[in-house]
Amino acid sequence: MNILVVEDDRNFGTILKRELEEDKYAVDVVSDGVEAVLSFIDRTYDFVLLDIRIPKLDGIDTLRIIKKLNPEVPAITFSGNAGKAEMADSLKIGAIKCLTKPFEIMQLKDDIKRYISSP
Repeated sequence: MNILVVEDDRNFGTILKRELEEDKYAVDVVSDGVEAVLSFIDRTYDFVLLDIRIPKLDGIDTLRIIKKLNPEVPAITFSGNAGKAEMADSLKIGAIKCLTKPFEIMQLKDDIKRYISSP
């Protein structure tokens, strides 16, 4: 299973990658919305983890494009400083859940397993 992580905080992106790889997922980490869209076009992903506040193309617009490219791909959005309206918008666009940073990695792993088959 391939997971795309879109996170501009390199340290947090590295932590997410390491934690998810422990569960045998293949994980790509990119740091902005443009990279996310280009990666999504180049490769097939089974799941997307997307920070709402990212450079170049914000998470809401990135999710909108990703959902046009593949409406079926499950996505979880997250942010440490997004407003309630942005979080609600991500759900309207098709995110299955929107988390507030900091969040529990184990809960995130459980959410992912719930939406895709075990690796």
